[in-house]
Amino acid sequence: MSKPTVAILHYSSYPIIGGVEVVIEAHVRLLTAHGYPVKLIVGEGQSFDASAAVKVIPEMRSLHKIDRRVNEELEKGELSERFAQIRDRLYHELKEELASVDLCIIHNLLTMHFNLPLTAALEKIIREGSEGQPFRAPRFIAWCHDATFKDPHYVSQWRDAYPWHLLSSALPKVKYVTISQMRRRQLSQLFKVKESQVNVISDGIDPKSFLNLSPVSLSIFDYFRLFEEDLVMFYPTRIVRRKNIELAIKITKSINERGHRASLIITSPPDPHNEDSLHYYESLKGLARELNTVKHSRSTSKHSRSTAEAVPSGSAVRQYPKGIEKKVIFLYEYKDDEGERIRVDGELLRSLYLLCDLLLFPTRGEGFGIPILESAVSHLPVVCSRIEPLTEVAGEEVLYLDLDDEPEKMAEAIIDYLNSHLTLPLFKKVLRNYTWEAIFAKKIEPLLRNYQIG
Repeated sequence: MSKPTVAILHYSSYPIIGGVEVVIEAHVRLLTAHGYPVKLIVGEGQSFDASAAVKVIPEMRSLHKIDRRVNEELEKGELSERFAQIRDRLYHELKEELASVDLCIIHNLLTMHFNLPLTAALEKIIREGSEGQPFRAPRFIAWCHDATFKDPHYVSQWRDAYPWHLLSSALPKVKYVTISQMRRRQLSQLFKVKESQVNVISDGIDPKSFLNLSPVSLSIFDYFRLFEEDLVMFYPTRIVRRKNIELAIKITKSINERGHRASLIITSPPDPHNEDSLHYYESLKGLARELNTVKHSRSTSKHSRSTAEAVPSGSAVRQYPKGIEKKVIFLYEYKDDEGERIRVDGELLRSLYLLCDLLLFPTRGEGFGIPILESAVSHLPVVCSRIEPLTEVAGEEVLYLDLDDEPEKMAEAIIDYLNSHLTLPLFKKVLRNYTWEAIFAKKIEPLLRNYQIG
């Protein structure tokens, strides 16, 4: 089944910078990346995605840029023939542009007053389409970031007369979308409809571009489904015995037994020139296989509650595995799309510091401890051995492990330590629910599929 052609309408788009324009740019890139034909219809803007057509209709800009006199008349509550002329020109041009479109997403134009002739033109097109007029009308989605009639800054525009009242009335057969629960309440009150009749699809963020993340780091997190974990621990280390990697594996198991989905990433391969390194690697793999029984006791700690609440009801969250083997990730074993083993270069290392939740560094011996510095500049919480080179650098700003303690005690200490890092649950919640890809998969595409022609 072919995907519907989507038109997106607004006053402006890239390179104009504003909150709505940023959202539109993200929507366009998501739609084209997922195979939707897209046409952007705006008052000013230019192409930013080779797969999306851009149609500029200058009279769709804010009215004060088009006709200052008409704008001043409307500010005073007056209508003139000039208003009707602009409205009618927009009506005919938009009707022609929308003739080949299946879905039309209108950002703010039906609830904000910045170009009332444009609002009136769209209202006429929508009503004619809903009344079965003899032209091919698309389905309409009104994406409402703001609403004039709910903003006290625009109280002078609250007029119960044409065309102002168009901003406070729901149009027939239009699907309304808001960006937050608060906006949903406001719009349902304004339109006098049930809240259930208004969809909520939040704005989002693209961690890859915002943090300049390595594409390989994201493919690793996707492949191992690490965005679904409560805790992703990071051990950037060579495979040598003094690094005490077996303790990190046992701690990982103990944290899982306490009801937290936790995984451990180990960066480096065994040294092919060091026979003992190869033996040590095999022993670590064997240890992970031996720990194949995880006893689950759901923790009621503050950290457990906050991370659990970050997972939306009904989301596709991986269940705890039967054993710990798949929770211990040796990047040495991971291959890229071409089937080649990845190399942990500086770009990938930096990205993993930014994506992971904790540096776990239970080493028995170091000359210095560079991972402490790297974690600090990445704002990554640190849990490490209490050995002199590390205490010299870290002072009292980390959680120290007594290597004589049992792994279970260390796991409890780590969970308690993370309770003081209040940004971690929010970080996990955003990565699960507020990335653009997650929003598109969970909210936007289902809306498009359920709101097509026919």
